[in-house]
Amino acid sequence: MSTSTTVCCGQTEIAEIDMAKPWKRTVRDSGKLTVHNGLKSGTWVHVFKPALQLFNQLGLPVRMTEADDEQSANVVTRIASGVAAYEYDGATLSHAFDGTRLHGYTILIGREGQQGTEKAAVFLPSDPRSGPRFQGGKAVYDDATLDMLKVIAVHELIHACGLENQDHATDGGVFYFPLAPDGKGKMIVPETGKDGRPMPPLRLGGSTTGNVARLWGGRP
Repeated sequence: MSTSTTVCCGQTEIAEIDMAKPWKRTVRDSGKLTVHNGLKSGTWVHVFKPALQLFNQLGLPVRMTEADDEQSANVVTRIASGVAAYEYDGATLSHAFDGTRLHGYTILIGREGQQGTEKAAVFLPSDPRSGPRFQGGKAVYDDATLDMLKVIAVHELIHACGLENQDHATDGGVFYFPLAPDGKGKMIVPETGKDGRPMPPLRLGGSTTGNVARLWGGRP
């Protein structure tokens, strides 16, 4: 569903995060992340506000609100195809990014010699497709539904809280990886023995609740 990467500003070296990455203390103490809406056109135009609402209904010790502008925002959201790229304080991170998959990509950005994330960039695919299904012997891909887009967006917003790929839920829910289409416009955990109820409505595994709580000073 996603990849998380960190950049140390002022360096050309880019390193993959190998553990959960807490935000800087002033942000953690606020209990809030401000998010800039970069999804104002195309497939994602109706997703931003519902995604924030769904995230805030998960009961996590951090809330997300819409930012007034991109510069002051803790988290920025963007649509990407081919390459996901973000420039911050002279450092540029770019990563190959498929604009048709049901996935996202989140960058957590820190500063050399200082602790804590100070910016996150969430990338979502420009033309996400579900499939293939086979019709008349041909592979057919369908446009992702609004429900699918909401699941993907919330999954990435959880990454923006500071969680890396190795923190993906093992016990199900919206932060599980991989999620898959259910064939009826929603997303499911496809693994046998897991809760396979379609999402939305969204669910959160206990492992994810605990991981976010540890980063934000709340109780699991």
